[in-house]
Amino acid sequence: MRASSDIEQAVRAYGDAVWRACLLYLRPADAEDAFQDTFLKYALHDAPFNDDGHAKAWLLRVTINTCKDVLKAARNNNESVDEMAEQGREGELGAADDRAALELAEVLGALDSLGDPPKTQLYLALYEGYTAREISQMTGMPVGTVYSWISRGKKRLREALS
Repeated sequence: MRASSDIEQAVRAYGDAVWRACLLYLRPADAEDAFQDTFLKYALHDAPFNDDGHAKAWLLRVTINTCKDVLKAARNNNESVDEMAEQGREGELGAADDRAALELAEVLGALDSLGDPPKTQLYLALYEGYTAREISQMTGMPVGTVYSWISRGKKRLREALS
């Protein structure tokens, strides 16, 4: 198990990115659980990382997989994923009364509606700043495929927001 100082440092360094990824997939209550599960997995993961970029990529991959597991569990329980997402958005928008928050919610809603792929790849490229080559390594897909997903995702995102 990792030292508590290492875990705290990781939460400070990567917590915002992990939280945004959780909210991309889940409503806030479930996102909190996924966030905690991600950092619990980090705490229990004993293998060293090559560098900070490797640690961040590992955390985001674990976050996305954790969120997908939560969504699968919801589907298996016959809970509508669309209803889950809508409930989460209503809670976020109820507290947000400024235009910037509404625009962000609109963009996240449009991004969420894209499906996966290209949702994950587009998120990693636009919000986290990863290159297609880095995303390819994280997802295990060919670089050309990642470029295609990002391109299609941007096009569909523009259409959804217009």
